[in-house]
Amino acid sequence: MKQLKFGCLLLLLGIAQLSYASVITNGSFDNCSYSGWMKDTDGFGDISTQNDFMLSAPPGCAAIVNVDSFNTDAWFANTLYQDINLQSGQQYQFTAELSVNSELTSSDFGFIADYFFVAFGDGSGNYLDESGALGSVLNADIDGAASYSIDIMLSETLSSISNLTLEFQLLIGFDQFGSDFGGSWLQIDNVAITPSNANMQVNAPSHALLIGLGLAGIFFVRKHRNSGGEQ
Repeated sequence: MKQLKFGCLLLLLGIAQLSYASVITNGSFDNCSYSGWMKDTDGFGDISTQNDFMLSAPPGCAAIVNVDSFNTDAWFANTLYQDINLQSGQQYQFTAELSVNSELTSSDFGFIADYFFVAFGDGSGNYLDESGALGSVLNADIDGAASYSIDIMLSETLSSISNLTLEFQLLIGFDQFGSDFGGSWLQIDNVAITPSNANMQVNAPSHALLIGLGLAGIFFVRKHRNSGGEQ
């Protein structure tokens, strides 16, 4: 029985090692909190007291960033971000599920657009895209309800940046007269940054060895039982 338990343990350990943890903390917001994340505003106001940052109802919570909507305090731009640490020389896969909406749309007189973007920060105020160049991973106008899925490979250039952050920013809407004072919403969920398949294959032999040892242990115990050994 002890050998069987040990064999099963090795097998489970080997399988578990094949599941690579994301470098993002609480990317699915399953605990219905902002644990691991930081909030910021580029406008005036106290974002800790109002509805600038909310969570969808459980189960399966998601982050919701608001600007200029009901009972928000900041009026210009709100950002949800997290410090990330990528191993130098490795590539990573970045995935996220986003949905947006706006109080005003192109059907309203004078509407131009609400706006949001996703980018990496380098610690000096610059925003970077997935290649490490100046820019953003995703930027889009908000004209009513829409959904976006991010699934891209990150350049190794990003892994050489020591003060890297992942940022989701929602900005106020504009019309032909300036700010349209209409609310905008950005929902964020299932955020993950994981080693790419290429890097997973490099480590595959060690995982295969663990699984092999586990299977061998179980086979040995079965054979031992069949020959009249320990029950």
